[in-house]
Amino acid sequence: MKSVGNEPVARRRRRPWLIALPVGILAALGLAWTAFWFQAASTTRTVLVGWQEREASLGRTYKCDEQSVGGFPFRFSLRCGAPQVTFSRTTPPTVFSARDAVVTAQVWQPDLIVGELAGPLEIADVADNAALTVSWTLAQASLHGLPTSPEHAAFVLDRPSVVARRADTSAQTLLGEASRAAFDARIVSGSARRDPVLELSLVLDDALAPALGRAAAMPLDLDATGVLHGLKDLSPHSARETLRALQAANGRLEVTRLRVQQGDVIATGAGTLRLSPRGALDGELDVSVVNVDKLLPLLGVDRLVSRLLPQSTREKLAPQLDKLMPGLGGLLRGNGGGGGSAADGAGSGSAGAALGPSTEVEGKKAVRLPLRILDGRVMLGPFEIAELAPLY
Repeated sequence: MKSVGNEPVARRRRRPWLIALPVGILAALGLAWTAFWFQAASTTRTVLVGWQEREASLGRTYKCDEQSVGGFPFRFSLRCGAPQVTFSRTTPPTVFSARDAVVTAQVWQPDLIVGELAGPLEIADVADNAALTVSWTLAQASLHGLPTSPEHAAFVLDRPSVVARRADTSAQTLLGEASRAAFDARIVSGSARRDPVLELSLVLDDALAPALGRAAAMPLDLDATGVLHGLKDLSPHSARETLRALQAANGRLEVTRLRVQQGDVIATGAGTLRLSPRGALDGELDVSVVNVDKLLPLLGVDRLVSRLLPQSTREKLAPQLDKLMPGLGGLLRGNGGGGGSAADGAGSGSAGAALGPSTEVEGKKAVRLPLRILDGRVMLGPFEIAELAPLY
């Protein structure tokens, strides 16, 4: 073998195809992937146009001031500037509008769609000239399954607030706010197109709703889970139409878990809720309350007793009721509750003879009593604490 110096000529020969072949393969794959992505993006635009046209024919109009598809190379991202949804055939017609919306899906996981909405969200009641404004610092949503056949949806809002206003006045009313709100919906039987049964959950942190009275005017935490029966399908409808259809189908919400905490007052419960023929809540929850003596003044029971009983009668009853529930006598006198100690369970476990049987909640003494809702009238044990307006 010929050699130059000490190196054989064969060893010095170059094989450029060994380098060019993988580079060529990578280039071909890159071109194919680019062609696939842009073709899929074009198909997405076409599908969206067709979907918008079909929805418009059903009285549901979806519009964007600006619309674009991006995310190349490994995801698809749809951006909608100034999104607006109009339900023109609902009663009354309703318009939803926001500042910006972005929906994203990864190429390798197309059945998981993640969205982010920039607020505020305006919900306008065209007929009543009224509107709700929902604001937040961050709003995210996720959807498992295809948009036409969803399986699981989740929504999370940071610092949400809801304000009601009328277009003919500058006055605004704060309906509610929280530090965090999370909502989850999952199909547990049926399908989105036929007889879906939904497991629903709602978590609120530091929530308050001043318009609902003293009990809701101070921050509370809520954790609730239930199973909703009676929906025909999950096609878009207004809230009123959905509730009317639920009532007509004898739909029900089975509350499997309910926990509310406000300070050292804790309430847990479970039961079933329905809608009455006029659209008001109906049903019963079996509730256990820790420190019920601190809850009663917040529910307005002191004012109720003052209207029903003269001062002389309240004075006579107070000492006996204090023996049953420390602090309840003071409530009757008009001095407010809270005379018991949370540490020893006073006002809770010893109140069984006064309001209901004793029980325990999270290792603390509590009172068990029914929360009955009779066509909107809310009864906690023997006390009527509120009357709720019909939902539609």
